[in-house]
Amino acid sequence: MVEAPSTLRQYGVLLRIGLQSALQYRADFVMTAIGAIAYEAVSLAFVGVIVFAFGSIGGWSFVEVAFVYGIRAMGHALHGVLSGQLWGTDEVVRRGEFDRFLLRPVNPLVQLLARRFQVTAVGDIVFGLVVLTITAVAAPIVWTVGSVAFLIVAVVGSALVESAVMLAFASLSFRLLVSIPALRVADLVFVTFGPYPLSVLPRTVAQLLTFVLPLAYAGFFPAAVLLGREADLFVPVWLAYASPAVGVLLYAAAVAFFHRQLRHYASPGH
Repeated sequence: MVEAPSTLRQYGVLLRIGLQSALQYRADFVMTAIGAIAYEAVSLAFVGVIVFAFGSIGGWSFVEVAFVYGIRAMGHALHGVLSGQLWGTDEVVRRGEFDRFLLRPVNPLVQLLARRFQVTAVGDIVFGLVVLTITAVAAPIVWTVGSVAFLIVAVVGSALVESAVMLAFASLSFRLLVSIPALRVADLVFVTFGPYPLSVLPRTVAQLLTFVLPLAYAGFFPAAVLLGREADLFVPVWLAYASPAVGVLLYAAAVAFFHRQLRHYASPGH
């Protein structure tokens, strides 16, 4: 078994190589990052239109909703760096590229995650950081060392929750040879419902987005805790506070699921 420090070191080296490779095409790098910023800006503007049309959403002001968006945007950006290449898993498996991953002395999952650098993540990070900073200052939150620390780990937890879901679905490629439809559905759910307080949804839907597809831990729960809106929670308060830990546990489970599904890999050359 590859030790965790060694695995992280391998990932860091491959990520740096991927970034250096992407920077060889500076114009494409810049334009792709700008395009990602523009896409996120349009998405936030749509959220703003919805909130202003109704005055608020479930009693949440635009600043509060935008704070949820900021956490999700930063979490999604980090997810893009960590797991953006999962969208290519089908192609890697069907074309036999995964054979090379198994022959190299590097964790196959690390090679899959770092096979290329996700340039759009750069624009996502810039936009997410700006939105999160502005909304954190504007939101009715009394910031302390503890709350700042919780925000940081909540963003990391958000990235791990999304990455865990996408990794679990991508792992199905080893059995089914196709995972793109499942990835698209999961991505659509995260994009569609992620920016909003889930307490405004019907209770059944909110529960599904908590215990089936764990979107609530990626934005709404940590935002509700920081904003002091525990009354809007539909789960025990301790579960919302545990959102970062849930992200870690889910990602660990997704990694284990990936390696379990890897046993079913059959090279197209066999």
